[in-house]
Amino acid sequence: MATTYLGASSPVNGGAALQQTAAALERIADDRAGINAFVHVDTAGALAAAAKLDVEADASLPLFGLPVGVKDILNVAGMPTRWGSRSMAQAAPAAKDTIAVARLRAAGAVIVGKTSTTEFAHAMMGYSAAHGLTRNPWNPAVTCGGSSAGAGAAVAAGQVPLALATDAGASTRLPAACCGVVGLKPTLGRIPHDLVPEGFANFIHLGLIAREVEIIAQALDALSGPLDADPHSIGLPPPAAMAALGQPMDWQGKRLLVILKAGNQHLAEDVRVATMQAVEAFKALGMQVSLHDGEIENAEPVWRILQQSNWAARFAAQFKELENVLEPSLVAGIREGLGYSGLELQRALYRRTEIFRRTQALFAGADFILTPVGSRGPLAADHPVLAPIAVDGVEVGDMRREWTPYLSWFDLTGHPAISLPCGTDHAGNPLGVQLVAPWYAEAPLLALAKAYQGRKPWPVWTVS
Repeated sequence: MATTYLGASSPVNGGAALQQTAAALERIADDRAGINAFVHVDTAGALAAAAKLDVEADASLPLFGLPVGVKDILNVAGMPTRWGSRSMAQAAPAAKDTIAVARLRAAGAVIVGKTSTTEFAHAMMGYSAAHGLTRNPWNPAVTCGGSSAGAGAAVAAGQVPLALATDAGASTRLPAACCGVVGLKPTLGRIPHDLVPEGFANFIHLGLIAREVEIIAQALDALSGPLDADPHSIGLPPPAAMAALGQPMDWQGKRLLVILKAGNQHLAEDVRVATMQAVEAFKALGMQVSLHDGEIENAEPVWRILQQSNWAARFAAQFKELENVLEPSLVAGIREGLGYSGLELQRALYRRTEIFRRTQALFAGADFILTPVGSRGPLAADHPVLAPIAVDGVEVGDMRREWTPYLSWFDLTGHPAISLPCGTDHAGNPLGVQLVAPWYAEAPLLALAKAYQGRKPWPVWTVS
């Protein structure tokens, strides 16, 4: 599938890396649709890095000259990390790259800037008080998803071909689905994360967003590998994702388990139809499809205790001085986290292990699992984070619990999961399905995603 980048490009004297970078920077600056995906753009630094690549680097590097946006909760040397928060407005430039950014550069990528996030990555919408609203390129009236809002929107709008994101509860796969692109949450530790304060019970993954599966596979190969600072990464073999994409694969008889609900009360009819239409594409590959008919525990209540405890631990010492600065939805989550006992936290960790083991049991009878990304299409862009949501006109309650339990489930279990476009809702907004594989099975997961991409190509957003 060809990617179309629009916007008048000025002639650039230089090699391929400089030309790609200059074109990306122009698209970001142009932003005719008012997407507001970037919070910091390093024009001079990106052009200098690209020019250096053209002179000094091997053009066979896997990501040679590829412009990349990095979510603004990850450190990029020379750029501030503001976390989408007014409390971090005066943050100094980071002294060094986080390991994933360093590996992007080593693979030939050019970091053009930082993409928007909700405040401290706490919400699934596209707004922060520090940066304003990041808009969905398909429809500015609906959310682009979050918390990696700018990552999904920038890729969908063709501003950059690849974005580095995070995913602790939805934050890569939801923006990808809302914006009609591809979002991968690899196995926990597959891309090492050296910035999380707690490495053992961690469920914060690094994620990748692109328009095409091939770009994600290239980036995954480049970013994977052990790191002493991340215990989940130590000893992992390379994923060999690109090698898998280049091999003929026989999907005949491979078992696909379809799960339509993950503890949520309702599933929108347009989501059900789009999901089952996607299932037909997998059947056409020869896969053996079965529909799960049992109950799935909603993972959100366990996720909530773990995440709100994490927020509480982070902000407890400064909470009194920050509670009138931080956004109300984050303040509410911190307050809840401060109220949990050690016993409640430990029980949530036990429950996380139970959810993992039940998921492993599902894979005993399946090679892959397929779910919707959300129980309904994108919410309104201005939907309050703490307000209940409706599905097909029926109010169902909490946003995370009822819209995206499919996503927090696999953050807790650590399984690799990819969001793939699967059509549109009744209003024409993008929808996605989530394809999940066993631990460390990113290579077959991406190979299957590419096969689906070939049979069910998705539309590409363009500037009118």
